[in-house]
This record gives sequence, C-alpha cells and structure tokens, in this order.
Amino acid sequence: MSKPRRVVFLESFHGTESLFTSGLRSGAKAAGWETEMVFLTDASGRHRAVDELRLDLLKKRPDTVCFLMDAPLDLEDLWNSPELTGVDKISLWFDDFQRSPKTLAHPEIWRRWQQRDGVRVGIWDGYWRLRWKALTGSEAFPIHLAADPQRLCPGAEAWNSDWNDRAVFVGTIPSLRSLDAVAQSFPASLGRLLEDIREAMRGAAWPIRPYDIFQTYHSLLGGKQRLAIDALLKAPLLRALWNHLIWRLGKRIARLRGLAAIAEAGPIAILSGHGIESYAGEDELRAVLPRGADWVYADTASVPSSSWSHLFCTGKWQIQIIDPQSILGGLPFRIFECAACSVPLLSDYRLELAELFPEGSGLVTATDEQALQTESARLFASSQSDLQEQAARMHQCFLNGHTWEIRWRQIAQHCDPNSFLKPRSVPMMTLRD
Repeated sequence: MSKPRRVVFLESFHGTESLFTSGLRSGAKAAGWETEMVFLTDASGRHRAVDELRLDLLKKRPDTVCFLMDAPLDLEDLWNSPELTGVDKISLWFDDFQRSPKTLAHPEIWRRWQQRDGVRVGIWDGYWRLRWKALTGSEAFPIHLAADPQRLCPGAEAWNSDWNDRAVFVGTIPSLRSLDAVAQSFPASLGRLLEDIREAMRGAAWPIRPYDIFQTYHSLLGGKQRLAIDALLKAPLLRALWNHLIWRLGKRIARLRGLAAIAEAGPIAILSGHGIESYAGEDELRAVLPRGADWVYADTASVPSSSWSHLFCTGKWQIQIIDPQSILGGLPFRIFECAACSVPLLSDYRLELAELFPEGSGLVTATDEQALQTESARLFASSQSDLQEQAARMHQCFLNGHTWEIRWRQIAQHCDPNSFLKPRSVPMMTLRD
C-alpha cells in the first residue's frame, strides 16, 4: 500500500483555523491525505521568523503546502530550500486581491513565487483570474468553495419553526455607521468622490460593480483632480482600504436592494451575525427597508458553525445576494451550505453559478431586482412538496460535485495529475421526514 500524501496548511494566527482551512482540511482527510497545520505566529502573537517556519515545514515533510491568499507573502524567501523544490505549493483566493495591501505592494514577489518557486494560484472567479494574469504575468486555475456533508446535512430542526412560511436570509448587511466612520478617515477629495459612487450604486444596473463605478467616476475627474486622487491611492495600504470601503458599501446597497425586492413578494426573515465586521442591527434595518414590508430579524452571532444547519433549515426557502466583487463567479459559502442542507435557494445570477448548478439542478436564479421579485412570488406560491423536490435536486448536484472532498481532489489535480481521482457519483438521497 502506498504511503498517504501529506498536506501542510499554513494559518495566520496561532491556534485559529479559518472556515476555509477547516473545509479544505476535512476534504483532504476524506480524500485519504494526511494533514498538518503550521501557524505563522506563535502563541504570543509574534510573527515567526522565516528560517523557523521553513525548518518547521521541512520537519513535517509535506507533499503539498497550501495557504489562503497571500498569508505568507511577507516571508518572500520561505521557499528557498532545495528540499522544498519538489513540494507543491498552492495559494487559494476566495476573495479579490484588490483589497490586499501586501499583494498590491508586491506583485514582483508573486512573479518570483510562481515562475521560480512553482507556487500555483487558484482563484474563485474568472474575472479575477484574468486580472491576476495582468498583475503577475502568470495563470491562475479555477477553484470554488464547497461544504462538508458531515457537518451540514438535510433534515435539521428549524432554528425558529414559527418562521417557516418566510424566505430567510442568513447573512449580514454592513453597518452604515461603520462605513461612515471609515469614510471620514479619508481626505476630503476622496470623500466627495465616495458620495458620487454611493449615489451611482443606488441606481446601478444589477449586479452592482463598485470597482467599475469607481473607475467610471475617476475617468470623469478633471486632470489635476484625477492626478491628486491617483497620488493618494498610489500607497498600497490606502488603496486597499479604499477598495474595501467601496466593496462594503456596494455589499450593503446590493443586499438592501435585493431584500427590498423580495419583501415586496412576501414575508422574509433576516438572521445576522456571522462575520468579523460591524453589521446592521434591527433598528437600522427598520429605517431603510420598505415601510409596510413583513419581515423579522434575529441576531444569530451566538449560533456556532456546528449548528448552522438549523439556520439554513429555517424558512420556506433561502435567499442569497452575492457580494459585488464577484463578477463571473466568486460564489459564497451560502450556495453550497444550502445545497448541503437540501433547502430551496434563490440567488442572483452569476455565469459560473449557472455552470456549477445548471438548469434542472434545482437552484433558482434571478438577473435583476424585478426577476428576484417575480421568482420570489413563484416560490412563495409553490407547494412544500414542489420545493422539497427542487431542493433534493440541488442537494444531489452538491453531492456529485461540490463537497470538500471533491473540491480537494480537484485542487490535487493541479498539484499532481496522478493524484486526481474522478468524483464518484452519489446515489440519489431522499429528504428525511
């Protein structure tokens, strides 16, 4: 029997495992790999020296080293060892790099890592894969998120059964107060530009594209003003913070517009609290969602990830409003989590979403707010048996193509073609009573 392959996951903070790494690690284990973790900081929070980290990696004798985005980019000489030459190295981006000051400041490190050290980069959106090649000169391979069928599965008890006639949104809307606080830290010239961008996003065609709107308004500036803005945003940290601000603003506006459209068709519930940034509470949402709309709110920050099945199994069907940095794909966890739980889902449309969950797979998509309202009305009018049949097809599509085990095997294909095994077909499952 051949020895199992071993992957070491790099994590930024000692003792903390992200949801991304947790999923990837569960998938690697299910695929028969041995897994290890190495932290970039020690127990006191101190950043570990590059020689110390390299020695730690060598002791673990990995076949593959995997990390999220640019976590170890500060350690540009990390791979400088003959013993790491034959080790596959993979960076996975489930976010856009425009909000990372390290990558904006040092594309030359990525060029060396990819062209000299053999680091392979996976990016979850085709648009950003093209932008990555323009930045670094190297290709990135496609990758998507997934879910764990052992942790999320059909038939969980609803978190609140009184809301089972409602469409449910599990997610956050960025707090206006937190956005305004960040905006006030920028120079006045950027503040005025931000107001133009904010107003444009309120009426922009769906899906909202904050970065494109910024570029449009930037091009309309007078010569001196444009040069002054460019000078300010030349600093990678300020540029990343600016991009993060307009992204969060776009996320807020997109989600409010989407939820308002759905609320026109029937009752909704908003379950918020899963994230690390400040989010709008019930009082703030009361002031901005349409008057007379039938909706309820709960802060579910205290619900651990091990119990999220109960959140997704609440409601008649689930809502997803995709983040605005996702252009062609960039699909969030929610798509796969709902599919794993076998619950009906309405999402706004992205090209790569339709490729992963094609027509007939049970997923419902809408191209704009009017379509969101129309599809919502249809789902509200649907019988429970019809919705269960629709959800079962989506669940089957998930089992056949979007578990973390399958996703890891797809990643392994980009490491070593001999390690890739075609995902097995999973027999059709029925919903539990």
